[in-house]
Amino acid sequence: MEFINPLMLWGALAILIPIIIHFWHQKKGKIIEWAATQWLVEKNLQQSRGIRLDNILLLILRCFLLFTLCFFLSKPFIKWLNNDKTAKKIHLIQPNNLITENYKFEIEEALKKGEKCYWINSNAQQFKDIKQLPSQEIFDSNLLQKSINKISKNINNETVELYFINNQQLNQLPHIFVPTTIRTHTILDLKSSKNHDFIAFSKNKNLFVNEENKLVNQTISTKTGNSKHEGTIKVLIQNKEESETQSIKATLNALQEIYQFEFQIDEKAKPNKLYHVVFDNKIISENRNKTTLYIFSDAAKFKSQDLREENVILLQNQLKPQTSELVFNGNLPEFLGEQFIKHFGLQNSNKPMSKKQIDALFKLQEYPIQAANVWFSKIILLIFILLLSVERWLAIHKNA
Repeated sequence: MEFINPLMLWGALAILIPIIIHFWHQKKGKIIEWAATQWLVEKNLQQSRGIRLDNILLLILRCFLLFTLCFFLSKPFIKWLNNDKTAKKIHLIQPNNLITENYKFEIEEALKKGEKCYWINSNAQQFKDIKQLPSQEIFDSNLLQKSINKISKNINNETVELYFINNQQLNQLPHIFVPTTIRTHTILDLKSSKNHDFIAFSKNKNLFVNEENKLVNQTISTKTGNSKHEGTIKVLIQNKEESETQSIKATLNALQEIYQFEFQIDEKAKPNKLYHVVFDNKIISENRNKTTLYIFSDAAKFKSQDLREENVILLQNQLKPQTSELVFNGNLPEFLGEQFIKHFGLQNSNKPMSKKQIDALFKLQEYPIQAANVWFSKIILLIFILLLSVERWLAIHKNA
């Protein structure tokens, strides 16, 4: 038996309270002389030896009541003894041919031993044949967390053996929570690691993030990635403050010189023209395009606005050296470059994670699953209610 809140057991020291009160009431009272006592018939009373314990049953009940309450609040749960001392495992596998080919022996051995094997997908379906590959979904941290949550109810102290392709797609969440010990088996997809999604500019120049996680603009002889955008990036600057407009223009010019971005800048919206990036110092609440990146400055004055769209960036201050640290410290080009990379989907998601990153990604849940122990807590609560009922009945009956 284990406890989720073991510190609550210290409350059992409160058992001393009814014991102290009980013995306090047993103290011999002070004899007060009263004139009328001379008329009372004196009786020989037998002296009692030792400590006289009145209402001992009531005292025991009250002690048990306090102990039962503390025991219930400590949230006990039972781990049943397992006569089978062999280590149990559950296997969670990314449905990918590269994984099944490289770990074919381990997975088939697990199936022969009768160990549970699940595919990593929305249904976290169990399988008995490694050849029955389901349709592949986009493998990322959200899908993995969803699969782990699905199989959590079937985990009873088993170790989870996790098989997946190592890349940055799992690094989207701060942590992936697991209900038990987990062991990772990873493999690097060398073919996909060479893929670079890019923005195709003029003169066959392509902007992409390389293996060193640096933004470069060069000609790719063999295009193995996907084109996320083609042609000039159309930018609309609608900030009314002239100093803001100058800061934004200077930043875009810096990106053009360093990374060879190609921008087409307008300071007044043209009808029927689709812009890829829009700057403004007031929030546009209507007719926003989902494919456009909106950067709103001086957003502190729009406290009622709570925008959480991925294509909307709120900057609290005006983009001026006097009010913005990004502009004052010269970090605005780097900041906007990162936002453009994220918006156009140029992140190098195929870059592998280090072992340290993988180990830090998975976090054990604070509280174990107790679905199988709910009945135990209900029994404790029922015992507490019964003891309380008996104690109240005795207290009223004996006027104690």
